[in-house]
Amino acid sequence: MHEAWIYQSPALPIVSFKKLIEECCISCGEHPSKTKGVVEALVDRIGHYLTLGRAVQIDGIGTFKPVINSTSAPSADELEEPAKAIKGVKVRFYPHTPLQDAIAENGYEYQPELDQKK
Repeated sequence: MHEAWIYQSPALPIVSFKKLIEECCISCGEHPSKTKGVVEALVDRIGHYLTLGRAVQIDGIGTFKPVINSTSAPSADELEEPAKAIKGVKVRFYPHTPLQDAIAENGYEYQPELDQKK
């Protein structure tokens, strides 16, 4: 049996895209419109590579990896059009060591209802 563990962060609101832009402007000293353009371009490129099925690594943060679930035995229609065999698309995130360490310092909360039974 696998145990499911969920990262339990402090009860803080979600950081908005606008807030990230504001903080990046302060950090790098650039004009908000220029900073917004660069961040939007970065997000666009990450999305582009993920849609191509490629993993994206951001040093110090982690790797985003697309995962595609398909039928185990494709039907005749699915053989003609492979996209029909796709049953689910997800993006998995694998944190790098600095982020893993920061998460470990903040703690985990055990979630038994999320256990995967095999």
